[in-house]
Amino acid sequence: LQGFLKNEKDNALLSAIEESRRRTFAMAEEYHRESMLVEWEQVKQRILHSLLASGEDALDFTQENEPSYVGEMGPPGRSSLDSVEMAYARQIYIYNEKIVNGHLQPNLVDLCAATAGLDDKNISEMWAMVKQMTDITLVPASDALKVRTNMEVRMEFVRHALHYLEESYKNYTFVTVFGNLHQAQLGGVPGTYQLVRSFLNIKLPASVPGLQDGEVEGHPVWALIYYCMRCGDLTAAMHVVKRAQHQLGEFKTWFQEYMHSKDRRLSPATENKLRLHYRRALRNNTDPYKRAVYCIIGRCDITDNQSEVADKTEDYLWLKLNQVCFDDGGASSPQDRLTLSQFQKQLLEDYGESHFAVNQPPFLYFQVLFLTAQFEAAIAFLFRTERLRCHAVHVALVLFELKLLLKASGQSAQLLSHEAGDPPGVRRLNFVRLLMLYTRKFESTDPREALQYFYFLRNEKDSQGENMFLRCVSEIVIESREVRLAMPGVIDKFTSDTKSIINKVASAAENKGLFEEAAKLYDLAK
Repeated sequence: LQGFLKNEKDNALLSAIEESRRRTFAMAEEYHRESMLVEWEQVKQRILHSLLASGEDALDFTQENEPSYVGEMGPPGRSSLDSVEMAYARQIYIYNEKIVNGHLQPNLVDLCAATAGLDDKNISEMWAMVKQMTDITLVPASDALKVRTNMEVRMEFVRHALHYLEESYKNYTFVTVFGNLHQAQLGGVPGTYQLVRSFLNIKLPASVPGLQDGEVEGHPVWALIYYCMRCGDLTAAMHVVKRAQHQLGEFKTWFQEYMHSKDRRLSPATENKLRLHYRRALRNNTDPYKRAVYCIIGRCDITDNQSEVADKTEDYLWLKLNQVCFDDGGASSPQDRLTLSQFQKQLLEDYGESHFAVNQPPFLYFQVLFLTAQFEAAIAFLFRTERLRCHAVHVALVLFELKLLLKASGQSAQLLSHEAGDPPGVRRLNFVRLLMLYTRKFESTDPREALQYFYFLRNEKDSQGENMFLRCVSEIVIESREVRLAMPGVIDKFTSDTKSIINKVASAAENKGLFEEAAKLYDLAK
């Protein structure tokens, strides 16, 4: 009996131990499976976020709140930033240091432009364009949308775009002439007029049929006038007009008024007179330069793209921006009235990316959108090209700091979206998503650099009302041992609220089962 009872007791103990072991293994298996699912879901979300759609039909994926523990990058200690990205990151560090220490806010455009050229002509020109387009007088307004839709601001955008296109073309003529000095036969008093004369020796070496109203110093009158205007020098154009005034009828009077008017706009009476003359005598004229000049100063016949003269995208942009109207247009017929909104819609929706981007460098379509004040669409387009992503992000940062960027109201929005209540044609950029997609590449290998970018989100809130900077800091701290070891020194220069961040990170570590890390962090927060 004694042996039987002992045997039963041992069996009961062994059964309990076995059951406990089985449950423990099952629980561990379940935890492991759930952890793997969470991590794979995070990886999937990141991949899906990186596959940015080009249009309005982009899929909408909400971002996970839980930080990922999947190592995405290469070996620890090796930076994921290339030389251009690192150069930008250094400038962002300099910029933030000034802000954090209460110094005068530096010019972020100049900082980025000084670094970003790196012997790349396209990048240098891009930053020159961004500097030109953002150097405007801002009007008092409660938000960026009111600033961007203000008529004075929109007029200034157009003026700056025209100035940029004219300076670029003048530089092009200069390079062309000095690259062909023998053919150009440069001479006379230095200035735009002589530059254009020499340029036409190369551009129009033989007589072109159909040109009218004679010549000045061996060159067609209207070609000289057009190219002087294209270089932005109305005084040089007037020099040609005066020398040929006997062949030009009333044009000298009209051009004088155009030249001395505010915003290059004729009075309604003069404009109607010129348009009537154009419709009766010039619409089917054989001189393309004459037609183009009349269409520019009279802002008429907007359906004619003047492709014989404006054969390059930049020329087309310049011609159309010269025709853009900002008044109520009561006296204008539809074929003589082009608003900036209409032109923006034409470029973004009617023509679209396929018209401009096929077999062309991405900078061309970026330039088309940016010079027509469609900044958000331009940034989203450039961001889709991996090697140009860093440039797009820093252009967005410049606009964001100048309070010119139209931001999406929710983080779950597409990268580029139109929101209910916005004027037609207005697009918004999901700035938070843009920045987080960019930093995703290097936040695990270069966490200190990522923190510098996250600092731009210090006044942004997520859908739960949580500060985006604090949230990003918490996520990067728990993922980066380097930052944890340096806490709170790395973080306290950005915010005085380091204790709440450390507590938040400790809680997240505890929930993930990282008890040793959590204990150290709780101790640090005391």
